[in-house]
Amino acid sequence: MQKFRPTHIKRGDTSLEIQWKDSHQSELSYRLLRQKCPCARCDATRSEKDPFHILPSDDFFENLHLVDIQQVGRYAVRLVWSDGHRTGIYTFQFLRELSEEASAI
Repeated sequence: MQKFRPTHIKRGDTSLEIQWKDSHQSELSYRLLRQKCPCARCDATRSEKDPFHILPSDDFFENLHLVDIQQVGRYAVRLVWSDGHRTGIYTFQFLRELSEEASAI
């Protein structure tokens, strides 16, 4: 779908800025992107009701930054984080849905 095609992705100080083919603009905070990481490990952690799972502290997110953005085919990007995490593949559709959810709040 054309609406899920970014024309420009820019790494800001605290957020990822995306310009979409349909002229929509997104600004997704690194905190949100890291919390919503779609990799299997993060997804399993979010979905399990593990009483011993400890959520990262605010300090973790304050010190977190994006190290690199790598294109994955024509449908996604891999975000490489300063904590060494790099397994999340963020499809363009997923990024657009996050953007629309964030703007609805």
